[in-house]
Amino acid sequence: MKILLAPMEGLMDSYLRELVTETGSIDLVVSEFVRVVDSPIPKRSLSDSVPELKNNGQTLSGIPLRVQLLGSNPLALAETACKAVELGSNGIDFNFGCPSNTVNRRNGGAALLKSPEIIYDIIKEARKNLPEYTQISAKMRLGFSDKSQAVDVANAIEDAGANEIIVHGRTKVDGYKPPADWESIGQIRDAVNINIIANGDIFSAAAAKECLSITGCDDLMIGRGAIYTPNLAGVIKNQEMPMSHKDLKQNILCYANLMITDHMDSRHVVGRVKQWVKIISTQNADANALFQDIKRSKNINEIKNILDRK
Repeated sequence: MKILLAPMEGLMDSYLRELVTETGSIDLVVSEFVRVVDSPIPKRSLSDSVPELKNNGQTLSGIPLRVQLLGSNPLALAETACKAVELGSNGIDFNFGCPSNTVNRRNGGAALLKSPEIIYDIIKEARKNLPEYTQISAKMRLGFSDKSQAVDVANAIEDAGANEIIVHGRTKVDGYKPPADWESIGQIRDAVNINIIANGDIFSAAAAKECLSITGCDDLMIGRGAIYTPNLAGVIKNQEMPMSHKDLKQNILCYANLMITDHMDSRHVVGRVKQWVKIISTQNADANALFQDIKRSKNINEIKNILDRK
């Protein structure tokens, strides 16, 4: 089984990617999307957006990373994809699933699910320009407002030359409303001949097993599950125990220290730490108690002291 770490815009930054991949068992990381509008992104901007490109396209713990691109201009996307691969990206992923209204109003992300022909043109142009060995993947949802075009979109991606498709089992309109529709992922798997990777509501080893059984897929992508349980991939693949509260606190401290070491503004560090703990707190009573203690903190040293004594 291959487990990919999902891109989560505004949350799964390079520091959190490093922590999750340090726990082991993640096979491939997909970056937060790089937005491409009407012109290609310069190499320096790509490296700044995806710091792992400065480390030969892998996290510090050696896990390969694939750059994700978002946009609707096939030529600009293809040229940017070539630059990313030259910098060391382990293939290219295209975002056809982002549900953000801001992104969708600009004809990006999930908005393109209404136009399989544009998706085809994007993948085809990239395939034509990238080295033959380059792996191309596409992240899609089941549709925009309904699932009627799900198979058409998957067929367009396959016909254009992609190697695999990551399918999030919801439409754009569904957002993250449970449950994910694993049955529909299975229908897409049955309709195409390239690899389908299942994504959505995989929060435990039991959920992973059920998802694989229902979809018929061999591989998974985890996102929010890795936020709640950073060693989730090991829980799924190696029967590890989920990370303890003590270990989770240590990971939160490490997250803060990685940002501080990188000279990030202290206020930003505080905000990022609070954001992560708040998300975990929706699923974890201990984390909720911790969030109540740190939510008014304005100083990272104060947060560190609270983490040390809790």
